[in-house]
Amino acid sequence: MMSKSARPTIALIEDDPMLRNVLAAAIDDANYNVVSAAGGAEGLAVLESRTIDLAIIDIVLPGRMNGIDVVREARRYNPELRVILTSGHPPPPGLDLSTLGEFMAKPARIPALLATIARHLGRS
Repeated sequence: MMSKSARPTIALIEDDPMLRNVLAAAIDDANYNVVSAAGGAEGLAVLESRTIDLAIIDIVLPGRMNGIDVVREARRYNPELRVILTSGHPPPPGLDLSTLGEFMAKPARIPALLATIARHLGRS
C-alpha cells in the first residue's frame, strides 16, 4: 500500500556507508523519502516501525540477519512489501529470488535503479 505522502518512502538497507549515502542522495533527489539502515536487524526495525512503499535490501549484511532473512521476516507482517534485492555476489544457488523480490546485481547504475524503483511504484 502506497503511503499517503506525496513522496513514497523507500527503505534502503545497505552496509557500505559510502554506497548507502550515494544511493540515498540519488533516491531523495528523485523525489522519494529515504530511510536508511546499515544492517539486517536495524533494517527490520525500520520496516516494522513505519509505512514503507519499497525496500532496497543488500543480500549480504553484517550480523545474524542477511537481506533474505530481513525480507522473510518483514513479509510475516507485511506480505505485500515490494522489494529490490541487491548484491555484488551471485545469488545463492537454488534460491528462487523471484519469490522475495527483484534482483539487481551491484554495482547497479543509478538511472537503472531509479527506473526500477519507479516501475515498482507505478511511476514509470
